[in-house]
Amino acid sequence: MESLNIADEIEFNATRQVRKRLVMKERIEMELVCYEPGQNTVEHHHVGQDEIYYFLEGEGTVTVGDESLDVGPGSVVYVPAEAKHTVLTRDTRLVMAFFKSPGRSTKRPMKD
Repeated sequence: MESLNIADEIEFNATRQVRKRLVMKERIEMELVCYEPGQNTVEHHHVGQDEIYYFLEGEGTVTVGDESLDVGPGSVVYVPAEAKHTVLTRDTRLVMAFFKSPGRSTKRPMKD
């Protein structure tokens, strides 16, 4: 069994979002992203990986394809594989955990 406390992993950086890999397994992975206001994730997509976002604090907007959704603490968003998506902050810090399946443990590691 592996265990951690997400609150202990939250940290911010004024110049760039902080992204931490929390779980990395062959079938699933989990990361944490902490944004200062004005920091965003550029539009991108994942080949063959579904994704679920869970928002812990702050407010923002998630766009998946042509649909946009306002998010805040407790919001969950499903992003299907291949769908273009982005995360935009508002005027508050934003903390998001996300899960991808399948994982990438057998692929090239992500750069931190």
